[in-house]
Amino acid sequence: MIAKKAIAKNTGARGLRAILETILLEAMYEIPDEKTGNERVDVVVVDEEAIGSVDRRGCGAKILRGDDALDQYIRRTNVMNLRETNDGLAGELEEAYMLSRIVSL
Repeated sequence: MIAKKAIAKNTGARGLRAILETILLEAMYEIPDEKTGNERVDVVVVDEEAIGSVDRRGCGAKILRGDDALDQYIRRTNVMNLRETNDGLAGELEEAYMLSRIVSL
């Protein structure tokens, strides 16, 4: 997605760097402040939401703090993805059922 944004803006390496700096701006200022415990930056996540789309700015990198922050983020993301998959599957099953009912008429 980052490369697509750079291509859409018709930029080269400097434009790509500017996009990355925009995404990571807050993290670049937070990470140098070393802290301990729950205040410590555990990981910085750059996902689709952080990047945005070609024509829409993202929310920026997510800064995860504290012990097991990455594990908690992954679990939460997996649960959300599973719900979306199940919702999509339920819709497909309903469509297949309706088609079978139409064919049997």
